[in-house]
Amino acid sequence: MDIIALAQSGAANQLNGAYYFLAYIVFFALIALMSLPGFQQRMYIYFASREIENGLAKIEKSLNTAKSKTKQLLEKQGASNPEELTKRFADMFTIDPVSVEPTDIISRMRLLIRTSEDRIKGIIMTTLPNVDPVTRSKIEVSAEIINALNTLHKVIRHYLLLGKKLNSYFILLQLQSVVPILVKMAEAYEKAQDTFIQGIPVGDSLGPLVASRFLMSIPEKWSPSREVIAGETLFEGRKLIVVKAEGPMATVGTPGEAVEKIVEREHGKVARIITVDAAAKLEGETTGDIAEGTGVAMGDPGPEKIAIERVAVKYNIPIDAVIVKMSMEEAITSMPQEVYEAADKVVELVKKLILERTKPGDTVLMIGVGNTVGVAQ
Repeated sequence: MDIIALAQSGAANQLNGAYYFLAYIVFFALIALMSLPGFQQRMYIYFASREIENGLAKIEKSLNTAKSKTKQLLEKQGASNPEELTKRFADMFTIDPVSVEPTDIISRMRLLIRTSEDRIKGIIMTTLPNVDPVTRSKIEVSAEIINALNTLHKVIRHYLLLGKKLNSYFILLQLQSVVPILVKMAEAYEKAQDTFIQGIPVGDSLGPLVASRFLMSIPEKWSPSREVIAGETLFEGRKLIVVKAEGPMATVGTPGEAVEKIVEREHGKVARIITVDAAAKLEGETTGDIAEGTGVAMGDPGPEKIAIERVAVKYNIPIDAVIVKMSMEEAITSMPQEVYEAADKVVELVKKLILERTKPGDTVLMIGVGNTVGVAQ
């Protein structure tokens, strides 16, 4: 028995020795490989590519989910070619106007934006001529979400393939650093689609919600511009004109054009313009915090915001801004409780600003900026 045990022990020692020998060989082989020109870079490219590909797969999943929901919405409304429509929405694009010659660039930008919006509306109305305005706005938002996700997916894929094709670690490194942010953005868009389809107010509906607090008690309202509602009331001896996008459709309307027309209608005799909007918070700030400032609170590419600034400059009208802070995801998904509770505080702040900065007999214009989905007037 001792001989057998000794033989087994010797065999085990030989096996362990072989393992250690192989480990040394692998170790020194790796050192040798790492010293070869280009090997380290290829390893970096491999691991960076894998991380980017994982992020790209998540964005593609969000895109496919958004497409599926849009097709279901179109099928529910009786569209005969939901697959083709979804593809058209995904591949639509708008070319920016020439900026080398900036003269009248805002007018050209406004034309292109309106043309793009009208094109989507036209496609929907041609396919679904009997669709109601609220449902049409939901399809429009779904089209915009699909288009944004599709563009995001194509751009990331382009730079991923380009970096691998050129064996460029620096291209992939830059892409790798931003992919987590873009994945989070794509997931937020996916959640947003459900919210808009259900007609639930989003964080960005804060401005329209504040405006609706005033408009609900005004019996007579009018439309000063496309998809915008306005109403006039008396507040502490002042004429208060309130403006918001026409709800409960999922639209931001054309508030700049509306303000411009109203001020001109008043012959420039407006004592103050107050804008209320949601604003992106910085990390560390609290959702629902209220801040007061100067200028037009509006996340607009340019045409609507500058329309307010120009008419204000023309008649020397001071502009106040009141914002409620939230994250990008909170702005496009269902309105957080903190933002909803902030709306009443903003109403009181607006009243306070009117009392402190205007006098009886003045005309004040208040604009609730943002997407008015689910918020009527």
